[in-house]
Amino acid sequence: MTVYRLLRSCAFATGALAAPCALLVACAAAQTESGRLTIQTIEPEQQHVGAEHRCPPITLSAEQIQALAREDVAVEQIVDRLIADQNIAIDSEHQARQASAQPVSFRLGPNTFSLRRNFFYFQNAPSAAPTEAVVNLSIQWPCLEPLPQGFNFANDKDASMRAISITARYLDPERITVPAAMQRTLLPLDPESPAQRANPLENLAMRLQGDAVHDGLVPYYADLDAVERYLRNRHPGNARVHSRENTVQLSKDWCIWRGPGGDPLSVIKCDNRELPDGLVIEGPVVEDDPAVQRRAACDHQFALPTLGIVVEMSYARAFCRTGAGLNSASKRSFAQPVLEQKR
Repeated sequence: MTVYRLLRSCAFATGALAAPCALLVACAAAQTESGRLTIQTIEPEQQHVGAEHRCPPITLSAEQIQALAREDVAVEQIVDRLIADQNIAIDSEHQARQASAQPVSFRLGPNTFSLRRNFFYFQNAPSAAPTEAVVNLSIQWPCLEPLPQGFNFANDKDASMRAISITARYLDPERITVPAAMQRTLLPLDPESPAQRANPLENLAMRLQGDAVHDGLVPYYADLDAVERYLRNRHPGNARVHSRENTVQLSKDWCIWRGPGGDPLSVIKCDNRELPDGLVIEGPVVEDDPAVQRRAACDHQFALPTLGIVVEMSYARAFCRTGAGLNSASKRSFAQPVLEQKR
């Protein structure tokens, strides 16, 4: 549902519709005397967030709101045709979960969690027992809160740049434990292969260890000279493959935080330090760097061992300085009251 349709519903909201409409915090539904929508302003629920970490409000013009409404109608027409042609089935359980104003409950392994629907990726509620024990979430930088119900990050360029995608996956301990899964992130695909162990991009021992930052997060930089030699030996006749430019593009830098027993609890792999961020951040304002074609990114994986969950996140590297905060945000999401626990 787009902002326009949700605002339209708010005028008549009672009962079940009242709660999702109330989630449009600071929603300035200004109208002219003729009743036409003008400018709308929305933002995440962030009263508890410090001023330096608040997400800026998103302002939509009347033209943008109308365009989103038209897109929404077009998608609904396509879905209606697919249903009429029996190409897709109506899932009544999913419809009920999407329509509910209450937090959505879902199971990951033995635990049941409850989150508001706007936490989920594209605000699409999962089933009560998600397939493959996986749920996908989305929050905004730097407030680390989801957008209001009814507004998707894809509807706004600024919100899209700020989006942090989160995947939480329960691991069946009879197949693989959380510590073993985290250790795998530091190993080649086949650790027994001499050829793969010789790859400085996949071998932690061949990286350049830096000084610890952020309460024990240790960087392991790609050794660019070693990577270039490795690529030259593998592809001696292809100068482009072992060029410095390609070497830098391929060489991600790692950061690792280990628990008291030495097991990796957080692993961050980012585009190489020699590549520009691709974003310009001034306070809460995030903009593309016009001099850079590509935004540098990070893939961040960390463990919630007591829950049997591994969390994967993707975000712009420019946000990496809040890495500890990003860990906390996902932990907070899954530290919602446990509704049920089977032993």
